[in-house]
Formats: sequence, C-alpha cells, structure tokens
Amino acid sequence: MMLNAASDTDLRKSLLDEAPRAFAPNPAGVPSLPDREAFLRRLDMSIRMAERQRSSFAVMLLDLGPTEDPLSGLAAAAAALRITVRLTDTVAWLEGRQFAVLLNVANEEGATRVGGKIFEALGEALGEAAGREVRAGMALYPDHGKSGDQLLRAVNGALYQASRGHKGIVMAVLAEGVLPEVRETLGQRFGMAIEQNEFVLRFQPVVNLVSGLPVGAEALARWRHPELGLLPPAEFMHLATHESALEGLSLRLLDQALRQIRNWRERGVALSLSLNFAPVLLAREGLDQLILARLQAQGLSPECLTLELRDEGLAALSASALRVLFSLASAGVCLAIDDFGRGTGSLLALRDLPVQEFKIDAAFVSKVCHSEADAAIVATLVSLGRRLGKTVIAKGIETEEVRQKLRSLGCEYGQGFCFAQALPAQELEDWRDQRMAADGARQTLI
Repeated sequence: MMLNAASDTDLRKSLLDEAPRAFAPNPAGVPSLPDREAFLRRLDMSIRMAERQRSSFAVMLLDLGPTEDPLSGLAAAAAALRITVRLTDTVAWLEGRQFAVLLNVANEEGATRVGGKIFEALGEALGEAAGREVRAGMALYPDHGKSGDQLLRAVNGALYQASRGHKGIVMAVLAEGVLPEVRETLGQRFGMAIEQNEFVLRFQPVVNLVSGLPVGAEALARWRHPELGLLPPAEFMHLATHESALEGLSLRLLDQALRQIRNWRERGVALSLSLNFAPVLLAREGLDQLILARLQAQGLSPECLTLELRDEGLAALSASALRVLFSLASAGVCLAIDDFGRGTGSLLALRDLPVQEFKIDAAFVSKVCHSEADAAIVATLVSLGRRLGKTVIAKGIETEEVRQKLRSLGCEYGQGFCFAQALPAQELEDWRDQRMAADGARQTLI
C-alpha cells in the first residue's frame, strides 16, 4: 500500500502548528504541558497517522496517588515525564494528579520498557514513599482499540485494575487487536461456548450523581475463554452472525441476569438491572411472553428488569417487533434507548416507542467539560428528558470533573469508570455496601 505523503505531512504540520496553543500554563500550576483538550486532539492525530503508516503507539494514564496537598509533586512529576520521554512523544496534564502520555513505540515490549523508565524517573522526582503510590494503565493502538474512545476506555480500565491490585503498570486487556488466526478459533468455538456456559455477566453500577449511591446496574456480557481469559463484547458479538446463535446467547444471558436479580433480592439488595437486547431479536414471535414467563419463574416483577435497545437499530423495527415492545412495556418491563444520539432515529424512537429512559452516548459525555457544543447537546437532552418524563443517564463518566459538570447541567444519573468498571456480582455488592456505609457515616456527621 502506498502512503499518502501529502496527508502525513499535513498531520505532522498540524501537530507543530498546535504547539503554541497546547503548551500554555495549566491552572494547577503545571508548566508547559498540553491540557486534556490538546491531548485528545493529539490522540486523534496519532490514530490517523498510525492508520496511514500501519504503525503502533501506546497511551499511558498515570495517577500520582492521594495526598493532603493535591499540588504536591505535580511540577516535579511534569518535569520528570518531559525529560524521560522522547520529543516525538506527548505528555499531558489532565486534571488533579493525573497525567497522560502518548508513546511512539512499536509493540507492548517497547511500551513496557519505556513505562518502566517513566516509573523510575517519577520515583526519583517524587521520593521513594510518594513513588510507591503512583499507578498507571497502558493501552496499545490498535491492539486495545482502534478509536480514541476505545483506547481511553481500555487505558482507564487498566488504571482501575492497577489501583485495585496495588500494582505499578497494568496493560489493558486485549480488545479488537486479536490476531486473525485467533479470531478464526473464536468463531469455531462460539457455538460450543454458548452450550458450555462460557459467557458470563459483569455489572456496572448506575449511580445518583449527587449522592454517588447506586440506583441500579447494567449487565454486560463477557466471554470467559479457557485459554484467552475474559474477552469483551467487541471480540465476540460479531461472531453471532445467525439469529439462532444470537438468540441462544441473549436468552442465556437474560437467565443469568434474572437469577442475579433474585439472588440480590433474597439478600435485601434492591438493585434494578438493565440488559442490552439486539433489536433483530424483537421480531421473534412470542418473545414478550417468553421474557415474562422467565420473570415469573424467578418470582420477579417485570419492573425490576430494563431492556436496553441500541439506538442505531431502532429506525428499522418491524411491526412484529413493535408489538413485542408495547406488550413488554404494558406488562411493566422498562425499556431504554442505549447510546442515545448515535443513530438517526433517536428522536423518532423517543416519540413513538414506550421507552422510559435513555442513555446519552459517551461520545457527548466525555467531552462535556471541554466542548461547548457537547455541553449544549447534553443540557438539551437532559431538559428534553425531563419535559417528556424520561429518566436520563449519562454514559462514560470517567472523571470527577465530568461528573460535576453533568450535575451542573441537571443530569441526575450516570455510569462510568469514575465510579466503577463492570464488576463480578459479589464485588458490585461489596462496592455498594461500602458506598452505603460511607454515606451513612457522612449523614451521621452532618
């Protein structure tokens, strides 16, 4: 493949032209580093460059750890990072005690080697005790994501694991970069994996943005592959090319979700649960009665289940699918639109379908603090939801800054790595108990 030299030159020039704007002093006193907005622009440019050159790079997210003085060590850390990386790399200060680094490396080995040097430099700059508190997540393009959103989700997940496991650097789990020969193996095993119950659920809490307390959870599918470990949906959902396979997987996941709701209810954990359902399955004759029968078999009321419908599939719903949706809604099952704003039929679906809630697409949420247009869109959607009597949930909340911004825009509910990633059921229950206990202690002090 011949590279487009002119386009690559333009991209390099864009990076250079941006420099005077990107290297302005930051509000927290961190000198001469790009801010979050500049970092996101550079990430986008790096992806475009890597696409053209068929090359790789790494994204590293660093958290210096808690301290009584939030500004302590920031300037020293910034200087250490700038000195350690190459001129072709990017170091950015995001917020608080978090930095991001774009590393021009060829593979995981190179990324790990540079990451080790960065940790050594931070240890020397901050001192031994503070250096031990530093945590980092790392993700590679294209192994862990081929878009900015995918890479950021991957690297945030890795940082979360580093924080929970008290490790230094954690590499993201494999995403869309699985080798072709491994993909072929996955395809061959997919049907057997359904029969052998290798697909499991993880649960991400939905919280009240004011109190931080959980009000529900979303059930997310994972493939517990015996050799490759826990695989995200991006690695296997495309393998469900036949409706029979997709239906079999969806119903097994539904059964898991309902059993979990029942287990929670038996222990006094009143969490509602949402589960994504492929629009193509809605046309199945008798699907509504099948779902209601499963609820009844578990002794559950329909109100405890929310079915999430992908925004992009709503414009082409058949008449039979519409009948199923209205039947479920009339029985009490909550219907929600997922990734609202991504597809072309969002507003029509909100008008014509019996949905009770919608989730604002993470693409708008992630930029709400740094884009007036995205902030205006989110504010409009929140206001629209309120006027229509719908529950509005913001997806992809990754920082406290975004959470506070959403609160100022009137958004009441949200989910994302700012609170927790998708957890096993018991870990979610423990997380909930900790949140409830902390809130109880706070109320006592008040």
